[in-house]
Amino acid sequence: MNFPLPVLDITRCTGVADCVAVCPTYCLEMDGPLPWLPRPADCISCGLCVLICPAEALTLAAE
Repeated sequence: MNFPLPVLDITRCTGVADCVAVCPTYCLEMDGPLPWLPRPADCISCGLCVLICPAEALTLAAE
């Protein structure tokens, strides 16, 4: 079963990193000015990153 993972719309992201700060499993990190998901296996698909993003740049989507 595939769990939804955060997907970034780089055209909307402002790089404030709230999504990285709120992640309970620390699977999001900043890569320069943008967040990325270096450890997708650690993501629990909680959606906190999506909810906190002020630019609505993140969505959850199945692989």
